[in-house]
Amino acid sequence: METPWCDCRMASKLQCAWTDANPGRRFYGCGQYGQVGECRYFAWFDPPMCERSRHVIPGLLRSLRRVETELHRVKTEFDPMEAELRRVETKLHRVETELHRVGRREKRVWRALDVACLLLLWFLFGSGKSNVETPNGHEIKQLL
Repeated sequence: METPWCDCRMASKLQCAWTDANPGRRFYGCGQYGQVGECRYFAWFDPPMCERSRHVIPGLLRSLRRVETELHRVKTEFDPMEAELRRVETKLHRVETELHRVGRREKRVWRALDVACLLLLWFLFGSGKSNVETPNGHEIKQLL
């Protein structure tokens, strides 16, 4: 279908009505709609809606608006919580990194302690002498 011309000799604009009587019904309007000098041309593009559609569609639109309003409210409440979650996750990552670093340090300490114990045991029991003299001149008796 060709676009009709309005009385201003311009191509008319296809628009959509959202009134309760014609929800979603398309129509042609003046090409200068909303401007000074519009001719107020009007012609329906879609056929009339059945009575049931005129009652059902506005209710569905109201329900949709309520859901959209609720969604906006929930998003508004959620945004600060999401930002707080990101801050907590960042802090958790830092703590996990520090815990990993401390764990590595603890392993090194335990290894050093193991080596020190082995050296002490070797020093006390493995040198083959009956008594062992410390660097400062004290004698330690071997137990075995």
